Amino acid sequence: MRLEGRVAIITGAASGIGKATAVRFAREGAAVVIADINVDGGVAAADFITAAGGKATFVKTDVSQRQDLANMINCAVDRYAGLDILHNNAFWNRGAAALEAREEDWQRTLDVTLKPIWQASQLATPHLMKSRAGAILNTASVHSIVGFPGTIAYQAAKGGVLSLTRALSLELAPSIRVNAILPGSIDTPVNASAPAAVHEAFLRLVPLARRGKPEEIASVAAFLASDDASYITGAGFVVDGGYTVH
Repeated sequence: MRLEGRVAIITGAASGIGKATAVRFAREGAAVVIADINVDGGVAAADFITAAGGKATFVKTDVSQRQDLANMINCAVDRYAGLDILHNNAFWNRGAAALEAREEDWQRTLDVTLKPIWQASQLATPHLMKSRAGAILNTASVHSIVGFPGTIAYQAAKGGVLSLTRALSLELAPSIRVNAILPGSIDTPVNASAPAAVHEAFLRLVPLARRGKPEEIASVAAFLASDDASYITGAGFVVDGGYTVH
């Protein structure tokens, strides 16, 4: 097990990519703190892991609130006596074109999707510095590197996630590795609500001709968090079925 004895925090882990990653990390031997604003989903995810013999704790967390982030980190350190991995995965998005977007939606998107990565990393760094293998993983997106209409705030936030990843990797080296994962269209509850025509149009542009599975993102996260990726920092790993090859 690649993460045996390590302690990981995953934000936005009540469902989708975050939940799949929490399950994978636990199977790899990590003790996992599931941080999410969704109490029912977070408790269920933690219960699923513990029922399978893993270690998991849920802590209700609104990542837009710095005090909640501090409580999340304190929960990990107090319960599991340390912190080795911080996976910033939570996001918020309400689609809107540039000329139609509301300022409050723009701000909410950045407050949940971008700002907490800086704040959580800042708060976690003293603890990660004590780890022999401290790692920060940030969930960026193909939106970080290619343009999509109708998602102006999300585009800006995810572009910022990738740039912030590079900046943090330089500032925190050599003690802490910082990398980003750039998922394409993944089969999560959020994406399931899109109209069938949108799915079909997108899949025509994906060489592998399907949506990705949350578990396929989780496998990349497990690699990047482990010693197998010990010489990788500041990188963005695209996991999109080939979409951005075009």
